[in-house]
Amino acid sequence: MRSFLFNVPNRLKTVLWGENWLDIFLYLLFISFFLAPFIDSLPVRLLTSLLYSLLMIAGVVSMSRHKSIRLAAGITAVVAIALRWLKHIMPTPGIVKLGTLAVLVFMVMLTVVILAKVYGKGRVTTHRVKGAIAVYLLFGITWSLLYGLLDQTIPNAFSLPLSSDIFSPERQETLSYFSFVTLTTLGYGDIVPTHEISRMFVVMEGLIGQLYPATLLARLVSLQLMHQDDNQV
Repeated sequence: MRSFLFNVPNRLKTVLWGENWLDIFLYLLFISFFLAPFIDSLPVRLLTSLLYSLLMIAGVVSMSRHKSIRLAAGITAVVAIALRWLKHIMPTPGIVKLGTLAVLVFMVMLTVVILAKVYGKGRVTTHRVKGAIAVYLLFGITWSLLYGLLDQTIPNAFSLPLSSDIFSPERQETLSYFSFVTLTTLGYGDIVPTHEISRMFVVMEGLIGQLYPATLLARLVSLQLMHQDDNQV
Protein backbone atom coordinates (compact mmCIF):
# COMPACT_ATOMS: atom_id res chain seq x y z
CA MET A 1 0.00 0.00 0.00
CA ARG A 2 2.81 2.38 0.91
CA SER A 3 4.65 1.61 -2.33
CA PHE A 4 1.47 2.28 -4.28
CA LEU A 5 1.08 5.69 -2.63
CA PHE A 6 4.69 6.55 -3.37
CA ASN A 7 4.19 5.59 -7.03
CA VAL A 8 1.08 7.79 -7.47
CA PRO A 9 3.05 10.97 -8.38
CA ASN A 10 5.10 9.05 -10.95
CA ARG A 11 2.00 7.49 -12.46
CA LEU A 12 0.25 10.85 -12.56
CA LYS A 13 3.30 12.36 -14.27
CA THR A 14 3.24 9.55 -16.84
CA VAL A 15 -0.40 10.26 -17.64
CA LEU A 16 0.03 14.05 -17.82
CA TRP A 17 3.28 14.15 -19.75
CA GLY A 18 3.37 10.78 -21.48
CA GLU A 19 1.88 9.38 -24.63
CA ASN A 20 -1.65 9.20 -23.20
CA TRP A 21 -2.18 12.87 -24.00
CA LEU A 22 -2.06 12.07 -27.71
CA ASP A 23 -4.96 9.65 -27.22
CA ILE A 24 -6.90 12.32 -25.32
CA PHE A 25 -6.09 14.83 -28.05
CA LEU A 26 -7.44 12.53 -30.76
CA TYR A 27 -10.65 11.82 -28.82
CA LEU A 28 -11.29 15.52 -28.23
CA LEU A 29 -10.48 16.21 -31.86
CA PHE A 30 -13.17 13.85 -33.10
CA ILE A 31 -15.78 15.03 -30.58
CA SER A 32 -15.28 18.77 -30.98
CA PHE A 33 -14.98 18.89 -34.76
CA PHE A 34 -17.07 15.99 -36.01
CA LEU A 35 -19.89 15.45 -33.50
CA ALA A 36 -20.71 18.80 -31.92
CA PRO A 37 -21.62 20.65 -35.18
CA PHE A 38 -24.59 18.31 -35.70
CA ILE A 39 -26.45 19.92 -32.78
CA ASP A 40 -26.92 23.69 -32.96
CA SER A 41 -27.88 25.25 -29.63
CA LEU A 42 -26.30 27.57 -27.07
CA PRO A 43 -25.52 24.83 -24.49
CA VAL A 44 -23.90 22.71 -27.19
CA ARG A 45 -21.87 25.69 -28.43
CA LEU A 46 -20.63 26.31 -24.88
CA LEU A 47 -19.81 22.61 -24.56
CA THR A 48 -17.98 22.78 -27.88
CA SER A 49 -15.94 25.73 -26.60
CA LEU A 50 -15.09 23.72 -23.48
CA LEU A 51 -13.98 20.75 -25.58
CA TYR A 52 -12.07 23.13 -27.81
CA SER A 53 -10.23 24.53 -24.79
CA LEU A 54 -9.39 21.04 -23.52
CA LEU A 55 -8.25 20.13 -27.03
CA MET A 56 -5.76 22.99 -27.09
CA ILE A 57 -4.52 22.16 -23.59
CA ALA A 58 -3.99 18.56 -24.66
CA GLY A 59 -2.19 19.85 -27.73
CA VAL A 60 0.17 21.94 -25.62
CA VAL A 61 0.98 19.00 -23.34
CA SER A 62 1.56 16.58 -26.21
CA MET A 63 3.47 19.08 -28.33
CA SER A 64 7.08 18.90 -27.14
CA ARG A 65 9.28 18.45 -24.06
CA HIS A 66 11.24 21.62 -24.86
CA LYS A 67 10.25 24.38 -22.45
CA SER A 68 10.54 27.15 -25.05
CA ILE A 69 8.17 25.39 -27.44
CA ARG A 70 5.72 24.61 -24.65
CA LEU A 71 5.83 28.24 -23.48
CA ALA A 72 5.17 29.64 -26.95
CA ALA A 73 2.38 27.13 -27.56
CA GLY A 74 0.92 27.77 -24.12
CA ILE A 75 0.78 31.54 -24.64
CA THR A 76 -0.84 31.10 -28.05
CA ALA A 77 -3.33 28.61 -26.61
CA VAL A 78 -4.28 30.93 -23.74
CA VAL A 79 -4.93 33.79 -26.17
CA ALA A 80 -6.96 31.53 -28.48
CA ILE A 81 -9.01 30.10 -25.59
CA ALA A 82 -9.70 33.57 -24.16
CA LEU A 83 -10.86 34.87 -27.54
CA ARG A 84 -12.97 31.76 -28.05
CA TRP A 85 -14.92 32.40 -24.82
CA LEU A 86 -15.00 36.15 -25.38
CA LYS A 87 -16.72 35.49 -28.68
CA HIS A 88 -19.79 34.20 -26.80
CA ILE A 89 -20.04 37.52 -24.95
CA MET A 90 -19.01 39.96 -27.71
CA PRO A 91 -19.28 38.26 -31.11
CA THR A 92 -17.84 41.24 -33.00
CA PRO A 93 -16.08 40.70 -36.36
CA GLY A 94 -12.75 41.82 -34.90
CA ILE A 95 -12.83 39.34 -32.02
CA VAL A 96 -13.94 36.52 -34.31
CA LYS A 97 -11.13 37.27 -36.75
CA LEU A 98 -8.48 37.51 -34.02
CA GLY A 99 -9.75 34.28 -32.48
CA THR A 100 -9.53 32.49 -35.81
CA LEU A 101 -5.99 33.81 -36.34
CA ALA A 102 -4.83 32.72 -32.87
CA VAL A 103 -6.20 29.20 -33.29
CA LEU A 104 -4.67 29.01 -36.77
CA VAL A 105 -1.21 29.93 -35.44
CA PHE A 106 -1.53 27.33 -32.68
CA MET A 107 -2.65 24.59 -35.08
CA VAL A 108 0.25 25.35 -37.42
CA MET A 109 2.71 25.06 -34.52
CA LEU A 110 1.13 21.82 -33.33
CA THR A 111 1.10 20.32 -36.82
CA VAL A 112 4.77 21.12 -37.44
CA VAL A 113 5.92 19.67 -34.10
CA ILE A 114 3.92 16.43 -34.40
CA LEU A 115 4.94 16.10 -38.04
CA ALA A 116 8.60 16.29 -37.00
CA LYS A 117 7.97 13.49 -34.49
CA VAL A 118 6.22 11.34 -37.09
CA TYR A 119 9.02 11.66 -39.66
CA GLY A 120 11.84 11.53 -37.10
CA LYS A 121 14.15 8.59 -36.51
CA GLY A 122 13.14 5.67 -34.32
CA ARG A 123 10.92 2.61 -34.25
CA VAL A 124 7.48 2.49 -35.85
CA THR A 125 5.26 2.44 -32.77
CA THR A 126 1.56 2.85 -32.12
CA HIS A 127 2.29 6.32 -30.81
CA ARG A 128 3.92 7.29 -34.11
CA VAL A 129 0.93 5.97 -36.10
CA LYS A 130 -1.48 7.91 -33.88
CA GLY A 131 0.63 11.00 -34.46
CA ALA A 132 0.40 10.46 -38.21
CA ILE A 133 -3.40 10.26 -37.95
CA ALA A 134 -3.45 13.42 -35.83
CA VAL A 135 -1.33 15.27 -38.42
CA TYR A 136 -3.70 14.32 -41.23
CA LEU A 137 -6.69 15.60 -39.26
CA LEU A 138 -4.77 18.73 -38.30
CA PHE A 139 -4.10 19.43 -41.97
CA GLY A 140 -7.84 19.56 -42.61
CA ILE A 141 -8.56 21.65 -39.51
CA THR A 142 -5.70 24.09 -40.14
CA TRP A 143 -6.80 24.70 -43.71
CA SER A 144 -10.42 25.14 -42.61
CA LEU A 145 -9.30 27.87 -40.19
CA LEU A 146 -7.25 29.44 -42.98
CA TYR A 147 -10.29 29.40 -45.25
CA GLY A 148 -12.33 30.99 -42.45
CA LEU A 149 -9.76 33.74 -42.09
CA LEU A 150 -9.73 34.33 -45.85
CA ASP A 151 -13.53 34.40 -45.89
CA GLN A 152 -13.51 37.09 -43.19
CA THR A 153 -10.75 39.13 -44.84
CA ILE A 154 -11.26 38.85 -48.62
CA PRO A 155 -14.71 39.57 -50.06
CA ASN A 156 -16.06 36.71 -52.18
CA ALA A 157 -13.08 34.45 -51.46
CA PHE A 158 -15.42 31.46 -51.72
CA SER A 159 -18.75 30.79 -53.34
CA LEU A 160 -20.73 29.20 -50.50
CA PRO A 161 -24.28 27.80 -50.57
CA LEU A 162 -25.32 30.20 -47.77
CA SER A 163 -27.66 33.16 -48.13
CA SER A 164 -25.88 35.42 -45.63
CA ASP A 165 -22.44 36.92 -46.19
CA ILE A 166 -21.91 37.46 -42.44
CA PHE A 167 -19.33 35.08 -40.99
CA SER A 168 -20.95 32.67 -38.53
CA PRO A 169 -20.26 29.29 -36.90
CA GLU A 170 -22.34 27.66 -39.64
CA ARG A 171 -20.13 29.31 -42.26
CA GLN A 172 -16.99 28.01 -40.53
CA GLU A 173 -18.47 24.51 -40.38
CA THR A 174 -19.18 24.68 -44.10
CA LEU A 175 -15.56 25.66 -44.75
CA SER A 176 -14.40 22.78 -42.52
CA TYR A 177 -16.44 20.43 -44.68
CA PHE A 178 -14.89 21.98 -47.78
CA SER A 179 -11.40 21.61 -46.33
CA PHE A 180 -11.70 17.87 -45.73
CA VAL A 181 -13.36 17.36 -49.11
CA THR A 182 -10.37 19.12 -50.67
CA LEU A 183 -7.83 17.23 -48.53
CA THR A 184 -9.29 13.89 -49.59
CA THR A 185 -9.56 15.17 -53.21
CA LEU A 186 -13.26 14.33 -53.44
CA GLY A 187 -14.18 17.69 -54.97
CA TYR A 188 -17.99 17.71 -55.04
CA GLY A 189 -18.08 21.19 -56.57
CA ASP A 190 -20.73 22.65 -54.24
CA ILE A 191 -18.18 25.15 -52.86
CA VAL A 192 -15.81 26.98 -55.20
CA PRO A 193 -12.81 29.23 -54.43
CA THR A 194 -13.37 32.42 -56.42
CA HIS A 195 -10.25 34.43 -55.51
CA GLU A 196 -6.65 33.92 -56.61
CA ILE A 197 -5.37 33.58 -53.04
CA SER A 198 -8.06 31.13 -51.95
CA ARG A 199 -7.49 29.07 -55.11
CA MET A 200 -3.76 28.90 -54.36
CA PHE A 201 -4.33 27.53 -50.85
CA VAL A 202 -6.94 25.06 -52.13
CA VAL A 203 -4.40 23.69 -54.61
CA MET A 204 -1.80 23.42 -51.84
CA GLU A 205 -4.17 21.43 -49.64
CA GLY A 206 -5.06 19.12 -52.51
CA LEU A 207 -1.37 18.44 -53.15
CA ILE A 208 -0.76 17.72 -49.47
CA GLY A 209 -3.72 15.37 -49.41
CA GLN A 210 -2.08 13.38 -52.20
CA LEU A 211 1.58 13.57 -51.14
CA TYR A 212 1.32 13.13 -47.36
CA PRO A 213 -0.07 9.54 -47.32
CA ALA A 214 2.46 8.43 -49.96
CA THR A 215 5.50 9.97 -48.26
CA LEU A 216 4.28 8.84 -44.84
CA LEU A 217 3.94 5.23 -45.98
CA ALA A 218 7.41 5.31 -47.55
CA ARG A 219 8.91 6.80 -44.37
CA LEU A 220 7.27 4.25 -42.06
CA VAL A 221 8.39 1.35 -44.24
CA SER A 222 11.97 2.65 -44.35
CA LEU A 223 12.02 3.13 -40.56
CA GLN A 224 10.76 -0.41 -40.02
CA LEU A 225 13.38 -1.84 -42.38
CA MET A 226 16.12 0.15 -40.64
CA HIS A 227 14.96 -1.21 -37.28
CA GLN A 228 14.98 -4.79 -38.58
CA ASP A 229 18.51 -4.33 -39.95
CA ASP A 230 19.71 -2.99 -36.60
CA ASN A 231 18.26 -6.01 -34.80
CA GLN A 232 19.93 -8.41 -37.21
CA VAL A 233 23.30 -6.75 -36.65
